[in-house]
Amino acid sequence: MYETPQDTYNAYTKFLKKQEYKKAYRCLEKMLHEFPDDTDLLLDIVNLCLKWNKPEYGKPWMVRLANIRSLLSDYLLLSHMEAELDNIPQARKYLQEAKSLHDTQPNVSLAKEFKKSFSELKKVIDNREQLIAWKSLQKNEPTIIRDLHKETRKTVQTQKPAVSEKAIKNPGDVENANQAVQQFAIPSFSIPVKIRPFEVNLFTPFFKCDRSPLKECQLFIDYTHLTLQGGFDELLCLNAIRDMENFWYQIETVKKVLRYFHGRVLLCDEVGLGKTIEAGMLIKEYVLRGMVKNILILTPASLVSQWRDEMEAKFGIRFMTTDDIEFMRDHVGFWKNRFIIASINTAKSSKNMPAVTEQFYDLLIVDEAHHLRNRTTISWKLVNQIKKRFIFLLTATPVQNNLIELFNLITLLKPGQFKTERIFRQEYLQKGNPRLPANREKLKDLLRDVMIRNTRSAIDIKLPRRFATTIRLEPTAVEREIYTGINNYLKGRNFKKPMLNLLLREAGSSPFALKHSLLNMDGGENGHEIKEIVCNIDRLEDIVKGNALKELLLKNPDEKKIIFTQYLKSMDYIEDLLFRHRIPYEIFKGDMSSREKDSSIARFRSDVPVLVSTESGGEGRNMQFCNTIINFDLPWNPMRIEQRVGRLHRIGQTRDVFIFNLSVKETIEDYIIEILDTKINMFEMVIGEIDPILGQLGEDRDFEDVVMEIWLKSSDKESLGEGFEQFGNDLINAKSQYIEAKALDDRIFGEDFEI
Repeated sequence: MYETPQDTYNAYTKFLKKQEYKKAYRCLEKMLHEFPDDTDLLLDIVNLCLKWNKPEYGKPWMVRLANIRSLLSDYLLLSHMEAELDNIPQARKYLQEAKSLHDTQPNVSLAKEFKKSFSELKKVIDNREQLIAWKSLQKNEPTIIRDLHKETRKTVQTQKPAVSEKAIKNPGDVENANQAVQQFAIPSFSIPVKIRPFEVNLFTPFFKCDRSPLKECQLFIDYTHLTLQGGFDELLCLNAIRDMENFWYQIETVKKVLRYFHGRVLLCDEVGLGKTIEAGMLIKEYVLRGMVKNILILTPASLVSQWRDEMEAKFGIRFMTTDDIEFMRDHVGFWKNRFIIASINTAKSSKNMPAVTEQFYDLLIVDEAHHLRNRTTISWKLVNQIKKRFIFLLTATPVQNNLIELFNLITLLKPGQFKTERIFRQEYLQKGNPRLPANREKLKDLLRDVMIRNTRSAIDIKLPRRFATTIRLEPTAVEREIYTGINNYLKGRNFKKPMLNLLLREAGSSPFALKHSLLNMDGGENGHEIKEIVCNIDRLEDIVKGNALKELLLKNPDEKKIIFTQYLKSMDYIEDLLFRHRIPYEIFKGDMSSREKDSSIARFRSDVPVLVSTESGGEGRNMQFCNTIINFDLPWNPMRIEQRVGRLHRIGQTRDVFIFNLSVKETIEDYIIEILDTKINMFEMVIGEIDPILGQLGEDRDFEDVVMEIWLKSSDKESLGEGFEQFGNDLINAKSQYIEAKALDDRIFGEDFEI
């Protein structure tokens, strides 16, 4: 929105004068993404939040400020803010930290003032605690106590004061007046109150059993009622989310869904703004409040594992999935599990659909919901038939062809919102052009009851540019012999697809990753072929990828770089290469402890220029201090490539991001990077856009499966190239369809549905 930081700050002061606090907050938030450790800016945003009466927005910035400079006054203010937010234990903790700082760094000249501040703040916290207890008492006051209060008030109102008439009439007689007041004193009662957070384990029997006694049901209903009375002003999930940064618009989206949409919403944020995160926050909030017992998430098959990983890593909720062995063992009983993530294609199959629709789900979530745009499809009928209490539909492009698709989606959320299709056509579609709305304002009013669409321009999110370079390497004679050998060996054998997939991906990564799997194989009567490939691998000391990697690292040795690889044996080779050339490095891999991971990232940030990481590297961690990625190998799933890039190219990154891809010519990996980079320019797109593009290929087409089919059908190098050429053309068409749908949605919805 503003070209320079000075422009942004000037806009902030202008909005502040006009008391447009929300816009002023956005300006400061934008500047802090560029200058995260600027104490003056942090003070400005904290003071703004206090003036705005939004201490919950100011607290994270105040915490950052306190961590930077650790001043006594910072902890005093933090304690005040926590007290205002009714976080009494945390308020006392910060007050104690302030006292500790005063004890270790005493300021004699201000000792009296600080002592007074400590005393006054303690009174504030004590009073706030008493107020919370009193509110709780009012909500939970037993009937007998209320009756007693009623009788007491009645008695006091009817009894006559035992003082003389003169004492009442003579206001100058202070002593007699005091006696009169004392006669009217209302008695008080001391009632002990215990306040405890919700304990899930107390309700475990209720969640697990099919039937509960009436008393347990009544207790649970009473608890839910009391919880709901507290409103959704403060989200419980924010303190339970791990390794993740939330943004103000996501928090406001969650609150709006809870308060006004009552759990039925179409989340249509533009690509890359975090619809999955918003859905996860809502799931966690409902679970913590005890408002949902079971959840079903339906996604395209390629996203099942991604949803599972995010729900467990970020929100601490373990879901069963249709990829698990449990589903294979009992595909009927599986649907009775409490938390399920399923491929929508699996759920709608004739074998599973009866079992799915037989269950009742408190919450149903459908990702890539634009696949439900046609009411005649089995997918739409499945979602319509599932018995559910709450439902979230997630899609960045709700309308792709015409507005009837929007009618079909809204009908799943809120049947009757647009009455019938005939009435919808008459009132809201332009005659002769079903892609554009008539009666636009009335349509928008109805959509605001069910739809949220945050846009980049409305929330002013701007990211630096990305530059990608693919380095295509000519293999050495030995490397070509190894790759040709494994290719011919696999072509002549009846291996299952998972094994073929693994060996071909390892061969694309490095011969050393391939060797590890070959040594664990039983070659049978053809074992000599495996031995020959292994012998060729043993002849290698370095590979062309290693030499290219070394050159990249030595060109700018002080610049921080992350090297990604999928396989531990490839990582071992990279470590050996860096050690031999005396290049300092750290490693990050999934089997390290949390402490080891934290330590590795900390050293990478402060001292070491290179981090060698496996696929799980840096998930949810702040890595924006680095702006260079080297993909030593590439996953066959483009969304996993996006995840790697997203570690660095995200909000908070202030520099352009550089991506280097290493690939060896004529490997499958090389064909994949060719169509992703050259055909559809994937590395220049917004993070998240590849997902809807792949969705245009069709619900049943998974990228990795298509790659495997091309390899299986090819008889030689030429036919393999032709297969990937055709696949590349399909992707170009899919991207064109996505761009067209995105433009249509922008034209229809604009910026009228953001928070």
